[in-house]
Amino acid sequence: MYKKYLVYSLLQVSWGLSALLLIFAIAPSLIALSVPAWSIPVYLLISCVTVFGVYARDKALAKKGTERLSERLLLLVSAGSCHMATLPVMSVLRHKTIKLPFLLKLLALYLVQLFAFVTVLAGYLM
Repeated sequence: MYKKYLVYSLLQVSWGLSALLLIFAIAPSLIALSVPAWSIPVYLLISCVTVFGVYARDKALAKKGTERLSERLLLLVSAGSCHMATLPVMSVLRHKTIKLPFLLKLLALYLVQLFAFVTVLAGYLM
């Protein structure tokens, strides 16, 4: 029981770190590389809506008791959105919030993505 709360707390911390990294490091770097500034919020908005749609669909299928979307798809959609919408969507829909194996996979994916962001940014700074 405590493991679930520990993992969820770690997810919240890594989500916050990802958000700070996106705001203060990745977005300015992309703008410096001549990526239009408007494209970053548009991408995040579209990806957040996609995350909500996929998780809501899986929740609806779970309530019906029919075949559900795979966890791999949920994790892939989450990673594609830079994980910005995953935790808020999970909380709002109350979906996959108590499944410890899923939370562990999500945490591992968060940490891999965070490490990749930091590595790429360190390469640009050197």
